[in-house]
This record gives sequence, structure tokens and C-alpha cells, in this order.
Amino acid sequence: MKKIWSVLLILLLTALVVTSFAGCDKLKIANLKANKHFKTGNKFYTEEKYKKAIAEYEAALQLNPNLKAAFYYLGSSYIMVYKPGDDSEKNKEYGSKATEYLQKALTLNPNSKDILQALGDINDKMKNFELAEKYYLQVQKFTPNDPLTYYNLAGFYNNNAKYDKAIEMYEKRIALNPADPEGYLYLAGFFQDKRKWDDAIKNHELRMAKIEESDMEAKEKTDLLADAYYRLGVVCWNKSYQTPPDVMGSVERLQVVEKGFEALKKSTELSPNFPDPWAYMGLLYNQKAIAEPLKQAEYKKQYDVMIEKFQELRKRKLASEQFMKDLAKEK
Repeated sequence: MKKIWSVLLILLLTALVVTSFAGCDKLKIANLKANKHFKTGNKFYTEEKYKKAIAEYEAALQLNPNLKAAFYYLGSSYIMVYKPGDDSEKNKEYGSKATEYLQKALTLNPNSKDILQALGDINDKMKNFELAEKYYLQVQKFTPNDPLTYYNLAGFYNNNAKYDKAIEMYEKRIALNPADPEGYLYLAGFFQDKRKWDDAIKNHELRMAKIEESDMEAKEKTDLLADAYYRLGVVCWNKSYQTPPDVMGSVERLQVVEKGFEALKKSTELSPNFPDPWAYMGLLYNQKAIAEPLKQAEYKKQYDVMIEKFQELRKRKLASEQFMKDLAKEK
């Protein structure tokens, strides 16, 4: 009897070992297939074929639910097929799935900047303002000294009509390095878009001062100053052009126009082959005609001179660019 039980025990153990090895083989095969789907998904993702990528990533996760990287790429693919403003059930499903898979990815990797950024993006697109803000602020903690994170947050607040917070982000960017002219350029652009002309002018002038004070190479400094004076001139023209006569009197208009002329002339002195300042000087003569209608004929002649100069320099510039392209082809 003992001998029979021993034989049965051996047979049972043998069956368990065989089953165990068979299970291991199945698991290995499933993982290999999952990896193949994941790689194919990555190929489609790189080629921006996101719906095909989604099918591959989902197949990979069905075969291997522990394939951590697939959750992030699957969620990111759903972001790419999601269309902001589309209220169809299918599109809502895309947004929901993007959030679901990215949340799973974040659970597995809670300190991933990329996952937090993606969650911010999809919630931003889905108009979940508070959630998007939460994730974007978490992203900023990873790189508190990176100007780009402040620009991204400023853009986010601007798009959601949180203008005070947008300004705060631009100012924090400037505070990172007050000597860097770039921060003032972006803040000036923000104020220009909001038609806050005086604030835009102030920041363009601050930018010019920082360029002057910098120890950058002479050519780089000259080029940046030419650009800065040009931008200041454009803002002055915008302020005059977009302010009606019943809001801005002739004296104030002439002051704004003269400030624009001074800036644009300085730009042409620093960069004689730069055509665009001449076009805006012509447009400023049109603004002078509004302030001084009795001199309209005189200013019309000056306008024609400026536009002719602009066209001449522009043709020269285009010819030079074409010559360089042809030269590159010959090489």
C-alpha cells in the first residue's frame, strides 16, 4: 500500500512540475507577443498613426497587464486623437480613456514629469481647469529654474482668461534672471496682445536696457538691439493705429508716432539691410496725417518714399536668400 501511495505522490509531483513549466512557457510567449505589439505601437506612434498605435498598445496590455510603459503611451495616443470642443460620445470616450490610462501610469510611476505633463494637457483640452492647473504646477516643481515651465503656465493661464496669473508667471520667469532680455520680450508680447500698449512699450524698453548692459558679442548685441527697436516701433504704430481720434488727441498721437519713428530709425541704423522698419515708418506717416490733416499731401509723399525703400530692400533680401539656396543645391 505504501508503495502505491509513493508512486501516486511521484506522479502528482511530476504533473505539477510539468504544469508549472507549461505555465511558464505560456507566460513567456504572452510576454514576447506583448513586447512585439508594444514595439509595433511605438512605430505607429512615431509615424503619428495614433489609432493604429492604440490598437497595438491595448493588445500588448491584454497579453501583459504589467507592461508599465504601455499605459503612458496608450494614454498619450488617446490625447492625440482627442479633439477639443468635439462633444460627440466617441470623442468623450477618447478623453476618458486618455485620463484612465495616464492615471494608471502615474500610479506606477508617481514622479514622472512626462506623465504629469500629459495629464495636464488632456485636462486642459477637456476644460478641467483646476485639474490641469494642479498637474502643471506639479510639473514645475521638477524644473523650478527652467524658463519654459513659466512660459507654459503663462500660456495656460492666458488661454483660460486668468490674465493676472499669466502676468505673475511671466514676472516669475523674469525674476529667475533679471539680466536676461528674453523675459521682457515675452511679457511685452503678452501686453501687446491685450492692447496694453504702455505696458508693452515699458517692457520693450527694459529689454533694450538689458541688451545694452549685457556682455554678449558685438554682432549678437547689434542684431538683438535692431530687433528690439523694431518691435518698439511696431507697438507705437499699433497704439496710434488702434486708438480712435476721439480717444487719443493730436498732441498725444504725434508723441507716440515720434517715439515710433525714433525706434525704427535706430533699427535701420543698426541693421541697414533690414527691410521691415521702413514699411512701418511709412505706416507711421499715415498716422501723422491723422494728427495733422493739413499736411496730408506731404506725409503721403513720405509714405511713398518709405514703402519704396522697403520694397527695394525686400527684393534684395529675397534675391540674396535665393542665391544662397541655389549655392547650397550646387554643393
